[in-house]
Amino acid sequence: MKTAIMVIAALSLAIPATALADPGKGKKGPHGGPPAAAGPNWTPPGLARKPYGMPPGQAKKMWGKGERLPQIYVTQPRYYVDQPSRHGLGPTPYGYRWVRVGDSYYLAQTQTGAIAQIISALIQ
Repeated sequence: MKTAIMVIAALSLAIPATALADPGKGKKGPHGGPPAAAGPNWTPPGLARKPYGMPPGQAKKMWGKGERLPQIYVTQPRYYVDQPSRHGLGPTPYGYRWVRVGDSYYLAQTQTGAIAQIISALIQ
């Protein structure tokens, strides 16, 4: 009986001690997230060199007709196709814009980013 009480007493002292263990000296944030010292623009090391910090599958995403392009592609001039005829593209209707993402050209609405036409650079 005395040994059972001693075992229970020892376990009751050992279990709370594990709750006070060092969580890793701040290497990770709460719930295993970014380090506590990381700023709002923190990117995991494996994604640091990817376009916009996106995972590899997202960085080369192909959108379909009727889908919406992310607004960055429709609003940032670096994606605009200034002279569509030089790239073998048709004229741009009012309210639309040709944008190039990767190896594809998309005719997208300027307000919503909805895709009306897709031309793959591999076909040309």
